[in-house]
Amino acid sequence: MSKFSLEVEVLDPIGLHARPAGQIVKLVKESGLEVTIGRPGEEFAKANSALRLMALKIKTGEKLTVEIETADVAQAGEIAAQIQDFLKG
Repeated sequence: MSKFSLEVEVLDPIGLHARPAGQIVKLVKESGLEVTIGRPGEEFAKANSALRLMALKIKTGEKLTVEIETADVAQAGEIAAQIQDFLKG
């Protein structure tokens, strides 16, 4: 399996809070894939826990890297696009 790294930006005026974190967790669990999210150059959190994601204290305007382990590049792009949509607010 390959690991794809895609960039998303937090556009929600509140930053990464409970609602988008919950949406991301639901998406990741439904996909059955290993997904991690974090700031470039820092520690990443597994995206299967809303608490782990919110513990990153991600603010509006931050760019994040989403790493997705899958053999399907289209699937990775779709998941990253949905995560970006959740972060729009």
